[in-house]
Amino acid sequence: LLNNKIDEVFETDKQIVDFNLYEYGVCVTDKVAGRLLNLHNVENSIYIDTPMSIGNPSGKNTHWEDLNRCLLLTPQNGTHDINNFVSRDIIHGEVYLEKKDLFRNKFIFKREDGSEFNLIDCATGVKSFAILQLLLNNGSLNNKTFLLIDEPEVHLHPQWIIEYARFLVLLNKEFGVKMLIASHNPDMVSALKYISEKEKILNTLNFYIAEKINGSYLYNYKHLGIEIDEIFNSYNKSYEKLDSYVE
Repeated sequence: LLNNKIDEVFETDKQIVDFNLYEYGVCVTDKVAGRLLNLHNVENSIYIDTPMSIGNPSGKNTHWEDLNRCLLLTPQNGTHDINNFVSRDIIHGEVYLEKKDLFRNKFIFKREDGSEFNLIDCATGVKSFAILQLLLNNGSLNNKTFLLIDEPEVHLHPQWIIEYARFLVLLNKEFGVKMLIASHNPDMVSALKYISEKEKILNTLNFYIAEKINGSYLYNYKHLGIEIDEIFNSYNKSYEKLDSYVE
């Protein structure tokens, strides 16, 4: 099955002669037995491409369905300091799941003044934080989780971009959540680096920049370690584009 998948992904009909798959330096393929060994560092992957997915499972997007299944899990007892910080200082309220029966569920945002709203009707920024809060409260985010988020800054105002980045850093520091974040925002990139440095987890952080391969629609991803200067140089292209239009 893996050989067939490799052929499909790399669009080749050539027979793969030899390969090994490693996770954190540990080989997870057993060529003699012809099987994969257990992946010890990841048990669950969660993909968030837009906060609009909450409460809107779609058969066209299987990852929306997967995300909502995770969000509907029963909350665990107790709260976390990270969630208390988000509820108190950022969104000024808390999010919870209202279960009426097996088929009727609703996410509620309860503001600190006691007013309650259907989360579906709330701002996308609130939804962004709510998704992480719900996942953390029901145990979906832990050291066996691989969390993928596409451009989280799109739905956040400048101050909340920094707060969201801090939330991500603390999830990694306190719970060991593994993440892959795609961002085009200098504030997000800066916050991830400097808050990680302040929290003394800079050694867990790696930046990459996408470099287009000439004459194609393919990209190489260049590993930058913890250096972000090259990323900011790429952001300068927007100013160059503006200059070309307004002289």
